Amino acid sequence: MSTSPFQLLYLGEDLAWSRLSQALSAAPRSSIKVHRAQSLNELFLVLAGGKWHAVAVDVHAWNFQGLHYVDKIRSEYPAFPILALCSSSVNDLDSKARNVGASQCLSLELLTGDTLFTVLVNILASQHSPLTLQKDVPVQVNYTLLDQASNRNREISHALNNLLCVITANADILSDHLTGDSYGERSLTEIKKAAKSASDLMRHLK
Repeated sequence: MSTSPFQLLYLGEDLAWSRLSQALSAAPRSSIKVHRAQSLNELFLVLAGGKWHAVAVDVHAWNFQGLHYVDKIRSEYPAFPILALCSSSVNDLDSKARNVGASQCLSLELLTGDTLFTVLVNILASQHSPLTLQKDVPVQVNYTLLDQASNRNREISHALNNLLCVITANADILSDHLTGDSYGERSLTEIKKAAKSASDLMRHLK
């Protein structure tokens, strides 16, 4: 089978585009090619004219107009994968994006090429029937990529679990030896928060 990359369309502003581009450039093996649409109309034209695996929408874009764009895309393509890119600093933005039709929400602060690749694999693998943009234009899922990603995901998950266990265990040991040092307590709190965020992200991606 062909090992052609996933084709991803992006709609949004420069900041999210920069972070997405950085994430992909730092992970050249993530097997994702991204094309930027300059408007919703252009996105619909490009979608109708080619084979794509997913759309990524910056929901912050143009004063949160991105949420409306997610809703519009979902109304046109009821089963097509839509990824909402949002900042965790805005409360409930991820749930709002899901409510209007996002398949998955990705934090811009935690975005990496591997994370994006894993999300795409999981979304496409969960589909019970071939995705279609329109009745006579099927999108082909590359099952070779899915199989390769599944093995890699297990290895990554195992390594990250081990790392989180080490961090948590050492944080507990450090907490027993602190003697009222406010700087030490603050550092320990930050370590525990980071470990919890990483653990929550892993559960979210499974």
